[in-house]
Amino acid sequence: MKTWFYNRTAYVLLGVPVPQCFIELDEYFNTRFTTSAAMIHPSVTLAENLCRRMADIELYAWYISETQKSLDTFRAAIYIGTLLVGYFTACKSVLDAGAITLARVYSLSLSNKEMDFSKRKFWKQLQQASTTLNDRYVLFHDLFDEVIKWRDSAIHRATPFVITHSPGAPDKVPRGKMEIKMIAKPDTGMSTVVVSPKSVQWVEPLHFHRKWQSRMIEFCGEICSDIRDRT
Repeated sequence: MKTWFYNRTAYVLLGVPVPQCFIELDEYFNTRFTTSAAMIHPSVTLAENLCRRMADIELYAWYISETQKSLDTFRAAIYIGTLLVGYFTACKSVLDAGAITLARVYSLSLSNKEMDFSKRKFWKQLQQASTTLNDRYVLFHDLFDEVIKWRDSAIHRATPFVITHSPGAPDKVPRGKMEIKMIAKPDTGMSTVVVSPKSVQWVEPLHFHRKWQSRMIEFCGEICSDIRDRT
């Protein structure tokens, strides 16, 4: 039977298509399970957790996109900074859900805190389980590093720096000519803007979402393949 696990996530709240990897995995579950007990099968639970985290990313991106439309760009910039903390955290949670899944389905000897792509012991255990398995996920190293860097900064050190950009006095400039932008480097704030303004790279608040989204879905597809192979 189908479990429809993706319908218990934020995907049902958004006009964003559910990634095909989740739909196909549930179609596979349909061939493996015949009773409602499938809803609590470990493979389904892991799949739902991963899907829910990916949907959370899309939900934060939607909120940021909607907030960018606000007429009050100054209030919107403050709100988007906070939403980005949640966004980067949600991205890390997808990676963690994937790491937990691999640890569980391959019975890796790891504590809960060690089920993390940022931990050396995790990679060592992954390679011991299968060199091919390790090689598949090494391909995402650049994504892992960037997500972890932004998440750690946003959670522990500095909220992403977001402000309104205006070509003139804000009270004289039409809303259509004002932009909300963020600094493209973590751990960067007002001091850098004041001291070294020319060194600052400004990007749209959804810059990293556009950069990471397809790769995050690709990562989810790899995890879904492992769930299927071990179910």
